[in-house]
Amino acid sequence: MINLSGLLVPTIVGLVTVPWYLRLIGEVRYGVLLLAFTLLGYFGAFDLGLGRAVAQRIARQEDRAERNRTFWTAFILSAGMGVLGGIILYFLGHWLFAEIFQIPAALRGEAQKAIPWLAAIVPLIALISVLAGTLEARQAFLSLNVSQIIGVIGLQTFPLLSVVLGHGSIATLVAAALAGRLLGVLVMFWLTALRLPFLGWPQPQRSEIGPLLRFGGWVSVSGAVIPLLTILDRILIGARLGAAAVTAYTVPFNLTQRLTYLPYALSTTLFPRFSQAQGEDAKRLLRQAVIALTAIQTPFIVLAILLMHPFLILWIGADLAAKMAPVAIILLLGIWINGPAYIPYAYMPAQGRPDLMTKFYLTELVPFLLILWALIAWLGIVGAALAWAIRSSADAIFCFVATGTTKTYGRAISLTLIPVIAAALIASVALPASLVIPMGGAILAVSLGTSYYLLPVALRVRMTFWRKSALSPHSSEW
Repeated sequence: MINLSGLLVPTIVGLVTVPWYLRLIGEVRYGVLLLAFTLLGYFGAFDLGLGRAVAQRIARQEDRAERNRTFWTAFILSAGMGVLGGIILYFLGHWLFAEIFQIPAALRGEAQKAIPWLAAIVPLIALISVLAGTLEARQAFLSLNVSQIIGVIGLQTFPLLSVVLGHGSIATLVAAALAGRLLGVLVMFWLTALRLPFLGWPQPQRSEIGPLLRFGGWVSVSGAVIPLLTILDRILIGARLGAAAVTAYTVPFNLTQRLTYLPYALSTTLFPRFSQAQGEDAKRLLRQAVIALTAIQTPFIVLAILLMHPFLILWIGADLAAKMAPVAIILLLGIWINGPAYIPYAYMPAQGRPDLMTKFYLTELVPFLLILWALIAWLGIVGAALAWAIRSSADAIFCFVATGTTKTYGRAISLTLIPVIAAALIASVALPASLVIPMGGAILAVSLGTSYYLLPVALRVRMTFWRKSALSPHSSEW
């Protein structure tokens, strides 16, 4: 719950700030800003996968001095690679904004002036990965989420504050985002010092480099390919359809990704336990988590599909909602299929096999690029969403095959299939509210009943106990 709460707070801030960005700087300028942050997200791969490697190693270390050696070795390596990534982004960004992205001529100069500020953020992203991995390994989830909340809120609100104060150039917006990120890093560093805790002066050790890089090497390759798979849609949209289309795609993309917070929070919580568990104990935990996550996420997906179009109308207006709603529904279907795969995705590196998923990512990169290119040419931003959903489904299938949980997932997903498809059909057809409301309510009720039936028995018993406790006449006494 701590991890989930830490992800929900930035979501609320995002829901408040996006309409203000669109109102104050416009759809096109906001699209250019989103392209800049999309490019920045890819260069987070320059942490060499050390964040996940640190989480895996420190979770198994009992000695305080040993944990400090691992941390400082990874921290210094990550800082160096972050600086290298920033230098590469500095030169590559000028070319992309000048030659590749379809940006209005009036904004090209502003975008290029923002490149040095973007490059300066890259080392911070690399350091955040190691700091977050350390807090995760120590199971200091409250400290992790507090620091991430501060950083993300700074990233979202500082640029908006800059606009309100009369400084709305893209370069100024990115510089303000840098200040927000820096604040989050400083808080996270302080909390890491308390939770590790630090012991004396930094003591990086050469013997730690090999194990970190061997584990982190595959994670780093994965970290380079995953962002590429994730940002290719927006890069191609920006190159072929323009900055306004980037906004029309990225806003529903970012909104629907909030539904991945539950899988992410659960997989993050389970990663240290997967690292410590062995044999059948680890497998049992894996199967139970897959079933529970499938059951819990389905009603949220159904509700999101049913409410997406009316919510977008209220949030950003009917014109943009008409463009964005089909994209959002397709993305939600992909999240429903892929969400439970977060569990085996965490299980594989925790058990010492970070290479499996990376090899699959490398295999699917070119086919995904071809599918994405063709579908964007055919269907525009809806085609990009469809390509993303296809790739997410392929990722999920591989995760379950690689961990031997295909039957577990197949049974769970088949039981929840009908309400999800029914919700998507109703949301895609123009029906009067007098029909949509009762039909949607019935579909949601079916999804809730199915999910409750699907939950592991132990979790159902616990829920029954909570309900009885809440209804007890003594429950309100202090």
